[in-house]
Amino acid sequence: MISMDLFNLVFSFQTLYLLVVGLVATTLLLRGLFIINREKRQRVKSAGKMDFSEAVISPDAAQSTHDHQDDDAVVIERSRALQNIEDRFSFVKRFYIPLVLIISGTLALLPFLPTLPATYLSLVTGVIAGIVGLAARPVIENAIGGVVLTFSQPLRINDTVIIDGQYGTVEKINLLHTVIKVWNWRRLVIPNHKLLQKEIENLTLGEENEWAYVAFYVEPQTDMDLVKSIAKKCMNSKYREKREAPSFWIMELEKDSILCWVAGWAANPAHSWALKSHARKTLIEQLQKNNIRFQMAHSNIQLDQKSASKIEL
Repeated sequence: MISMDLFNLVFSFQTLYLLVVGLVATTLLLRGLFIINREKRQRVKSAGKMDFSEAVISPDAAQSTHDHQDDDAVVIERSRALQNIEDRFSFVKRFYIPLVLIISGTLALLPFLPTLPATYLSLVTGVIAGIVGLAARPVIENAIGGVVLTFSQPLRINDTVIIDGQYGTVEKINLLHTVIKVWNWRRLVIPNHKLLQKEIENLTLGEENEWAYVAFYVEPQTDMDLVKSIAKKCMNSKYREKREAPSFWIMELEKDSILCWVAGWAANPAHSWALKSHARKTLIEQLQKNNIRFQMAHSNIQLDQKSASKIEL
């Protein structure tokens, strides 16, 4: 009689325990899927409003006479972003559901473990833990990093960033790695767990417009009014925002040169890149045309009065 009562007590405890584990697992599963789907909808909505200008203007786009990016290119880039979001969250679901089931199954088996021989249990547990730890560590680290990137959003698809001195656009964020399209159109692939440890300069977050400037040197005896007029005209480009006129400053007076800056606002990093390239090209042409001796910042190029160049290596 006592043995029967004890059996019923144990059986009732195990049944109640299994019911609680099942209820908690179901709640976690449904709640987690709800959060994942909610975040996915928010990302899709954000991608629908995103500006898909390139971090580096392509040669074809730079030579185009149109003021807007090609509509087909925008559609393609938006489709890629939406597909990347779909793939990423699908991977999160495939990772999350088995994880909850495995943890729930392990917890459900805990009351029955004492019936197994301790030696066999320790041996099997040690072997499984060792194999999983060695083989799956990089995958697990990158998957966790991908989940953190997905929900914390230090960077997003099409953000313009600088990572390890590389300037480019975030092209793809998977659960295991992130792809950056750098300035020379190559791809920088970074594992997610390493990306979380890097310092990232996100040029897209915060102020949308970007201040673009070009620095150059002229000789002390140069007519500065003429230089100012030439420099400001060089900033007249379709890539410059028209909300404010270009600015010109004399930044430094050195022994044998004057450091000048000319600057203007651009709508985004892509237009800033193109604006500076246009301004440098036009500035060189106009200074040569007016026989003004100059030197671009961070270079050793000098022009004589006949506009002949000499490059000092």
